[in-house]
Parts: sequence; C-alpha cells; structure tokens
Amino acid sequence: MRTARLFLALSLTLVGCSTAPTSSPTASRPVATASLSPIESPESAAPSADVGASALEGLWASGPIPIADIKASMIAAGIKPADVDAWVAEVGSPTSYSFELEFAGTTFTHSEETPDMAMQVGESGTFTFSGTRLVLKPGETGNLDTYTLEPTLSGDELSLVWIDSTEQGSAEAKATHWRFTVAFYCSAVFRRQH
Repeated sequence: MRTARLFLALSLTLVGCSTAPTSSPTASRPVATASLSPIESPESAAPSADVGASALEGLWASGPIPIADIKASMIAAGIKPADVDAWVAEVGSPTSYSFELEFAGTTFTHSEETPDMAMQVGESGTFTFSGTRLVLKPGETGNLDTYTLEPTLSGDELSLVWIDSTEQGSAEAKATHWRFTVAFYCSAVFRRQH
C-alpha cells in the first residue's frame, strides 16, 4: 500500500503546475495537483496552509528539469501544444532548464540555466500576498504587470500554481507572459537551499 501511495504521489508531482485547460489564459483556474493535495506518508511534512513572506525567505532551486517535463506542465496548464513548441523554439530548444528563486524581504529574483547557458538572472522585482496568493511584480518600480501564483510549502519544497497575470500590453504579450510564467515558475518543485 505504501509503495502504491508513493508512486501516486510521484506521478502527481511530475504533473507540476497545472490549471484547467482553456483556450484563454485569463479563464484558467487551478485543478488538484500534487502541490495542492499531496499524498501524505509518514516521512512527509504536511503542506503549509499559511505561506507568508517569512516562510519564503531564502534561496530555492529546482535542479535540472527535462524540457519534455516543462512542455508537459505547460500543456497541462492549458497552453496549446503548438504554442508550447513555438516557445521551446523561441528559447533556443534547450534539453533542460534549472531554476533558482530567491526571496529577500519583499524582493524576489528568478534565475535560469540550461546545459548551454550558465545560471543568470532572468527576472527580479517585488512581491506581496493577496490572501494566500503570491503576487510577483517583475521589473522596475511602477511596472503594473503581475503574476499571481498559489504557493504551497511541504517541508523544504515549494510548488507554485499559475492563477492569473496582468499585462499592460497586448493580449499576445499577456499570453507570452503566461507561457514563460508557467514554464519558469510552475513546471518544477523548488527545494530550499541551506
């Protein structure tokens, strides 16, 4: 029984960040994933229902994520396969990505690397909470674009589910941000670095 539960938990974890499939990024809503309702085992910590800034403080890293897993997470989030393939081509068709996410005070930094590119900062800005939801505001002060994510902590693991984003540009710019946000923030479990 324990083996079956662990297999189910692993299968759900591989789904990563997913939302109900839709044709529009603004209509997506989260569905149950491992980050929302994990299968408990005696060795696992219960997910935290109250994630706040102090709980996120520090450096989180994903380790290498195969591009096939990132693509699967994007499709599970409702992004059309053709758009996923176009995104992979746009970012240079890497075989994998590794991500780091650092929270310090009210600021965040997101970095990424591929086998052909050293770890580099891709995005930084400020963050706040709206209820239990994490709202990232990338870029300079005064930027009105945001990413709203549902964070879940389970021990030293952080999972993020895409909820919504705002974009002051075109609908295509919002769709582009949606693809990048799901791929870079929601396709992997981040582990706290000590």
